[in-house]
Amino acid sequence: MHRTLEDLAYQDIRQAIAEGRFAPGQRIVVNNVATGLRVSRIPVMQALRRLETEGFVRITPHKDVVVTQLSPEDFRERFLLMAMLEAFCLRESRGRITPEVLARLRGIQAELSAVRQTKNAARASVLDSEFHLLMYRCSGLTQTLQILQNLFDRGDYYRVIMHARRGGFAKEALEEHEEILKALEADNMTRAAKAVEHHRLRSMRRLEETA
Repeated sequence: MHRTLEDLAYQDIRQAIAEGRFAPGQRIVVNNVATGLRVSRIPVMQALRRLETEGFVRITPHKDVVVTQLSPEDFRERFLLMAMLEAFCLRESRGRITPEVLARLRGIQAELSAVRQTKNAARASVLDSEFHLLMYRCSGLTQTLQILQNLFDRGDYYRVIMHARRGGFAKEALEEHEEILKALEADNMTRAAKAVEHHRLRSMRRLEETA
């Protein structure tokens, strides 16, 4: 599929924000990004305007671009929204969580446990996102999945910090994943949805405690 220069700039900047290479509150220098990507300022600015509509950056009247910082109120709203949408996706996935999906989830859980021993919080955060999004893709709710992807990406920087301070990946999060998996393996989607809600709300409290 053909990708425009704007698409390339968009993906590069968005990934940099998600990985923390552009930290919350940091100013993004358009010329530096353009030089690094070997493109003009125009596709970079177009990409940044897209990211602004998604809440990743803020563009001031003077055209300064700053990575969005999340307030405690923002965090709370985001986690409550994620809890609701994730539980909704699981309920809509009834009958669609195949043995192959369960095997992949088990594999990610095992890798998360191993990564925790190496204290690689960045890798753990990537795997955590994969674990959750793999479940929710089974719902077939493409618009809801896009919202969840944005929420995961915008919060990734903060989750990496939280997990790093809890030994690479929070032990409690692994235990909560296990409860979700057991419910899925029992084909009990109601229990799985409740386990996901509990996991997300506990994650919110862990992040508040870490901050």
